[in-house]
Amino acid sequence: MHQTSDLLNQSTPARACLPPSSRWPLAGFPVGKPSAALSFFRSFIQDPVSVGAFCPSSAALSRRIVDSCDFSSSSTVVELGPGTGAFTTSILERLSTGSRFIAVEIDPRSISLLRRRRLTGCEIIHGSAEDLPRFLNGNHADCIISGLAWGNMSPQTQNRLMDVIQCSLAPGGQFVAFAYLHARWLPSSRHFRRRLARSFNCVESSPVVWRNLPPAYVYRCRLSHTAA
Repeated sequence: MHQTSDLLNQSTPARACLPPSSRWPLAGFPVGKPSAALSFFRSFIQDPVSVGAFCPSSAALSRRIVDSCDFSSSSTVVELGPGTGAFTTSILERLSTGSRFIAVEIDPRSISLLRRRRLTGCEIIHGSAEDLPRFLNGNHADCIISGLAWGNMSPQTQNRLMDVIQCSLAPGGQFVAFAYLHARWLPSSRHFRRRLARSFNCVESSPVVWRNLPPAYVYRCRLSHTAA
């Protein structure tokens, strides 16, 4: 059976499939660099469906994302859709020594900004998330973190990407993604939740991060250790 919990029932205790040290931190609103915010906004204007928001994720959401991950057992970590790097720097701070970290971004403007930042320890790849197996060179990731706008995708696109993510994760691997609260009841968001429940042995959603524009919450999921 699949194990799920919902942000509307925040009293539910953490499940055994998550590290016992996992905690939901207090939210904060530190402001990022203006150049990153401007670049993000320009990308949103050019392709609002793919980008999904008009400003980068807040420091509060970034902390919520990395606190959802168990990096202690992750030798290969992937970030899909890093954008201007709101989550990327926080991930780098938490990685275990010797871990491989790949960030896959399709937007040329964001790629240019990420490369100028010279993020030591991060392999920045300009390409589509659908090509992740090729970027992994036949290996598997222990943790995949998503910055993609799942609520803006068609069910067909969601299914294609989730198929790629499932086949790219090692048994027991983690998948962490966020979603916007205002879009929770859209058909695309409901389809995404159903797909997560079918795809993972354990699915949890966090309390709402109100100090993000728009407010968001985090899904943290794990495959069975016996997954094929």
